[in-house]
Amino acid sequence: MNYSAVIPTYKRGSELRRCVNNLLHQTLKPAEIIISAVEGDKETQETFEKLREEYPTENIRLITSNKRGISVQRNNGLYNASFPLVLMIDDDVYIPPEFASEGFKILHEEDALIVAGVEDRKIRPPLIQNMLRKIFYLDHYQKNKQFVLPSGAKVMAYAVDSDIRAEFLGAEVLLMKRCLIDHVKFDESMILYSHREDQDFSYAVYRKFGPKLLITPRLKFKHFRSPGGRLKRAILTHIFVYNLLKNYRKYFFDIRKTKIILLWALLGLILQSIHQAIKNRNWSIFIETVNAVFSVINKWNHIKRGDFSPLYGKLSK
Repeated sequence: MNYSAVIPTYKRGSELRRCVNNLLHQTLKPAEIIISAVEGDKETQETFEKLREEYPTENIRLITSNKRGISVQRNNGLYNASFPLVLMIDDDVYIPPEFASEGFKILHEEDALIVAGVEDRKIRPPLIQNMLRKIFYLDHYQKNKQFVLPSGAKVMAYAVDSDIRAEFLGAEVLLMKRCLIDHVKFDESMILYSHREDQDFSYAVYRKFGPKLLITPRLKFKHFRSPGGRLKRAILTHIFVYNLLKNYRKYFFDIRKTKIILLWALLGLILQSIHQAIKNRNWSIFIETVNAVFSVINKWNHIKRGDFSPLYGKLSK
């Protein structure tokens, strides 16, 4: 079975090297490894050249885009994949040797379009905080359930002990059919570190093709959450708010009563930011959240038209 491995990456040389080495030690090795990067990223370029020297017989390719953004790199990798099956993996993720062979077997047997595994760590969400986030229609955890809320936020599965047909998937590592890129794409207007780009893409697949997304505890991975290549907290705060609105605008804007839910969720975001500011002793978290929420209110007429450029434009400068 031949498949393409795609690694979207940005300025994480050591993580990229470790990820490629991890892929080459799969019992079912990829027929090609595509490193999807940004033009001018010297760290990735140098790492790629060293990898080619270290593994001269392996099919390792570097493709670049002049536009920065994880959605761009994900799309570019899928466009350039040579095989009908793709393993897409973040550069700071580790998968055990049997992951690819077992994963593609599950993809076939379960008639799925995308399969995701479960992070190899125990998640026990704080009871009170999780309950409050649930009340405000914000991201929260539920056991063995994964679906999208009408606020644009999401319910994430934890303590997964059986296969789940999900409405969306996280993109830390995905086994998927390449043909999906002919129907659904990662939203490239979600710029830079595109928080929720994976939710948006996979939920669009779910809405178009039905329950073809699978989470399975039979596949485990480790996510090291590298700090390299990430954005400043102030910019991330705005992206978190704007991309929540982006998902809401795409899928729930025209449904009655959801605007009340959205306003309630935005209030919840502000209250949550107060808690985070106190916990981290950093009041800029609260200030930037309020600024982001008021930016949304001020640009509501643009949002109604689906035009997020006035919001994203300031962040991309």
